[in-house]
Amino acid sequence: MAQSYVLKLEPVVTTTYISKKTKKKTVKTPRNKFELSLDKQLYLSGAEYAYESEKLPYTIYGNYIPDFIISLPSGSKRYIEAKGFFRPEHKVKMIAVKKQHPDLDIRIVFYSMSKKNIRWADKYGFPYSIGKIPEEWLK
Repeated sequence: MAQSYVLKLEPVVTTTYISKKTKKKTVKTPRNKFELSLDKQLYLSGAEYAYESEKLPYTIYGNYIPDFIISLPSGSKRYIEAKGFFRPEHKVKMIAVKKQHPDLDIRIVFYSMSKKNIRWADKYGFPYSIGKIPEEWLK
């Protein structure tokens, strides 16, 4: 007859760090039962480990095709992105494009009013409008 046992799922390891921005002390513990079970496994193995203690930057590769490109009288270009439902993966893409091309004038026209989308646009520095392209964007 096979023996079985149940692992008690409670945090074993915590990682403590102090935020550079807020100077607050934060304790990180596994967020779900699966992470807790892996935490327990690592603890019982005697391995030296930490939980979510490092940030590793990465770049998303792809091509951004703007919906509209306005050629301005000054010779510069203005990129207009039309957004109905603003999917999370599109938000990530727009942030990556802006970071890699900070000199481009990329603006978003949202189909309808959404406080969540407006907060996002403000946070990441995207000029936006609701429903139509403002006349002043054409000049």
